[in-house]
Amino acid sequence: MEIRRIKVPTALIWSAPTQATKADQAYLENGDLTGWLTALKDSDRERLANDNSIVTQALFNDRVILDRIEGKWAHVFVTRQANRQERRGYPGWIPMTQLTTDDEELEYPTTTVRLVQPQTALMNEQGETVMQLPLGTILTTTGQNDQQIQVVTPLGKGAISATAATLHVNGANDGDRLLELGKQFLDTPYLWGGITPQGFDCSGLVYALHRALDYAIPRDAQDQFANGYPVAPEELASGDLVFFASNHGMGSIHHVALYAGSGQMLHSPKPGLAVEVIPMTTAKYASEYAGARRFWQ
Repeated sequence: MEIRRIKVPTALIWSAPTQATKADQAYLENGDLTGWLTALKDSDRERLANDNSIVTQALFNDRVILDRIEGKWAHVFVTRQANRQERRGYPGWIPMTQLTTDDEELEYPTTTVRLVQPQTALMNEQGETVMQLPLGTILTTTGQNDQQIQVVTPLGKGAISATAATLHVNGANDGDRLLELGKQFLDTPYLWGGITPQGFDCSGLVYALHRALDYAIPRDAQDQFANGYPVAPEELASGDLVFFASNHGMGSIHHVALYAGSGQMLHSPKPGLAVEVIPMTTAKYASEYAGARRFWQ
């Protein structure tokens, strides 16, 4: 089993190499997600969703299992993202240029740090910013002082701010903290397959929030619904996941949101819209409620 690591801040994981179009070529070559998103038209965002072009994303330093190589593309399994159909991780395709050539392990004990700010600058040994890393990135640490945390990455030794792993939200419990963290991303545009503050889909938003607080949950809404602790409607608390399904809530799960208290929910709805808080009684969702799950307790 060959392991590689992601060496760009955020890697798009494609359903097939053929799903990438001419509009995506610059990103495939340079890994510049910000530039790619800036160039996306509304019709492109619709296409990504309708064609299931992007199945998920992987973050800098994430491990993937290399399954096979076809030309300039690799079929991989993203190990940190549980998937009901594949025990090795979330399957998909990624350009070879966005992967390391190996997975070198350090020979001495290390710890890891989990980034909880929307963006964190990764600096090289000269103190220069190399890239901006998104919420949820996990790095290996080798030391720390009052100002910086020293890290080892697929690009070599570096450093991040000492506050990058400090959660600046309050709450009586992790459910409250999940919700307060989620409120920081109100108005973030919907992006099919997205798990970062540059764009979320519905399950990607709740996955990213839980990942930031060190809760391992599945990537997709259907799998999230199949796990966690069932919560009765009268026992709903902030941070619980609420699910919606076809056939008046009895069919397949098609949407997930974070319960926000007082009958409200925080969610990332669909292409063309952004993260918002709305009543669960909103007409589109009221008749499709399927149940709730809790992962934070």
